[in-house]
Parts: sequence; structure tokens; C-alpha cells
Amino acid sequence: MKPESSRSVPSRFVFIDGLRGLAALSIVLFHLWWYEPNPTSAFSMVVHLPVIQQLLRWYEPDPGAAISLTNRGIEEVMLKIRGGVQVLLVISGFVIAYTLRNTWMNPREVLLFLARRLVRLVPAYWTTLGVVILVDMVSQQIGGLPSPFEGSISLARISAHLTFLQDIFGHESFSAGIWTLCIEMQFYLVAVLGWLIAQRAFRRPQVNEPRPSARAIYSVFAPFAFISLFYWRGMDSTESLVIHFLWMFFLGMATWWTLDGTISLVAFGLIAGIATVELVLFEKNQFENLVALSTALAILVAGRQQKLDQWLNWPWLQYLGRISYSLYLIHFPVCHLLVSAGWKFFSHSPTLTQAMFILIGSLVASLLAAHAMYQLVEFPSARWAARMKNTNAALPVGKPTLIA
Repeated sequence: MKPESSRSVPSRFVFIDGLRGLAALSIVLFHLWWYEPNPTSAFSMVVHLPVIQQLLRWYEPDPGAAISLTNRGIEEVMLKIRGGVQVLLVISGFVIAYTLRNTWMNPREVLLFLARRLVRLVPAYWTTLGVVILVDMVSQQIGGLPSPFEGSISLARISAHLTFLQDIFGHESFSAGIWTLCIEMQFYLVAVLGWLIAQRAFRRPQVNEPRPSARAIYSVFAPFAFISLFYWRGMDSTESLVIHFLWMFFLGMATWWTLDGTISLVAFGLIAGIATVELVLFEKNQFENLVALSTALAILVAGRQQKLDQWLNWPWLQYLGRISYSLYLIHFPVCHLLVSAGWKFFSHSPTLTQAMFILIGSLVASLLAAHAMYQLVEFPSARWAARMKNTNAALPVGKPTLIA
């Protein structure tokens, strides 16, 4: 892909939206499987379907061994699909690098950028917190169902959640998945401050343009990213901090910088090579790092082939990508309530058909709830954030922009 100065970028990254949709769907399926009531695993009950039984008899004559093997296979698959989180982190880095590409950073713009991100993300997040607390009340006071979270509700706990600080202050999360929002907020601050330093502390290729030099990019971002890859990602104590995931954000940012010509393809190849060395030498977080690297490479290939506005352009997947943030937030309380109620209704021993009905119904309900929250909360918030965008920021004439 040629540098942005010589070729316009698509007004919407269709491929990115498709990846978002796939990632969000994989996370929903993982949470359905991971948090469904014990001891019965509805996903494992799939092995009892006639067509699956026929395949098992062909592969493994011993029924007991075949079912055990298949259950282990299902478990492995479900544990792997939670890698959708890593896909979203790389995408976040890519989109933020794209969003900042023409921004002259100063203290005022730092505050404006962070304010826009808060306006874009907080309303849906706070709505989800309210829904989770409501589900807790319904579960315990009306239905006699388990709470969607551990521990009790307190003012300190709610305040920490409202300000994205629950993990830092050691509070159990109210809902699965929202921990990544805390990491995202930390990343936004790191990204804008790093962009400011890269612009101000190093000579730019063109003094009238905000884009930093490759040397500035390497000096400001790369050292911390590689420390994250080889050191911080191996520490459990850093999991509530952006430094634990900084490597994945950096991969996404480096992908955009390669596509717009800020850094060379050779430099990106060096970054990918270092990541490959890490995959070979270290076992911890190996799959997560592999997913992140694969995501960055897929986006890079799509960009260089001029397919960012074409690949994964299927209506159903683009719909999922459009509501992915709402789906990521709201699916857990919806699934918890419906799955718990369904299992209780069938005396905690549903048949295969009943279990599949509960899970499919929960998935459909999550999609409907996500659509409603997108229309009523997320989309209006996104429009409000777009109106806040600094109209004085330097933008190339005639180039389309993307609301991130």
C-alpha cells in the first residue's frame, strides 16, 4: 500500500468491522460455554447428536473413548476462541493509530481526544453496569438464581467500576469481559502521550505535517512494546495494567504505520520476526501472542492488497461488527439470566434439545439486546463524539475520514 499522501484510505474499514464481528461472536460463545451451569456441559452434549455419533463410530469404535476424545476437543476449541480478545486489542491499536494520524498533539488535544473516547464508550459501559446490577436483583430477589458476579455491591465497588479502576483497586468485576475496557482507557492515554512525544521530541519528515518520523516511532513506542512482549506479559501482577497488553496494541499501530508509509515494510517484517522468535522461545501466552500476530498480518495483507474495504463484506458479519461493542458488553448479563433460568426450569437436567434451545435462545437474545443498545445508546454516543472532533486538526484535503 502506498503512503497515505499518495493514495486515499477507505471511508470505512470493512475488513476491520468483519474481524470485530467474528471476535465478538467468539467471545460470546466462549462465555456461554465457560459460565454455563455445572455439572452439565451443553456444548459437550453435542456429541450425542446422531450425526456426531455416526462420525465418532467411524473414527473411534469404542463409544466411551470417542465421547471422551470429543469432549476434550470441544474444550480445546472453546478455550481457543477466547482469543477474540487479542483480535480486538490489535484492532484497537490499528484504529487509534489511524485516528491520530493527522492530529497535532498538545495538552488541549490530549484532553479533547480522551473526552471523545469517554463520550463514545462510557454510556454503553455504564448502561451495562446498570443491567448487570438489575440482573443481580432479579436473580436473587425474584428468581432464586445465582448472581452474575461474586461478592456484594458497595459504593466503593460501583465507583471503581464507573471510573474503570476496579481491577487496579482489587474489586471483582461485575461482568465478564469488561476488564478490557479498563486496559483500553489506559492505552488511550499511553497512545496520545506517546504521539505527542514523537511529534515534539524528534524532527519530523515534513515540519508542516503532524506525522512523526520512523525514528521517533521506534524510539517512543518500540522499546516498551518489546519489554511488554518479553517481560511484562509473563507477569501475572501486570494483568490489570496496559503494559501487559502493550505489545498487542503496538502490533496494531505498527500495521497502520506500515500501510501509511510511516515505517517501512522491512521494519514491520523485523517486528514480526522478533514476535516469531518469542513464540519459539517462550510457552507462556503463546497462543494469545500468535493470535495477535496473525491478526496484524491479516490486516497488513488486506491493506497492501487494497482490500480493507472489500474483504469480509458479508451483511450478517458487518452487522455483527457494527454492534460488536454493544454485544461484547451486554451479552454476559443476558446470557447469565436466561441460561440460569432455563437450567432451573428444567430442574438442572435439560435434555439435549432443551439445552440447545436454552443456549441458542440466549445467543439470539444477546444479539437483540446488543442491537437495542446500539440503537438507543451506542450510536447516539458515537454521533456525539464525532461532533466533538476538533475541526481545526490538520486533515488532508479531499481525503475521507473514519469515525473511530
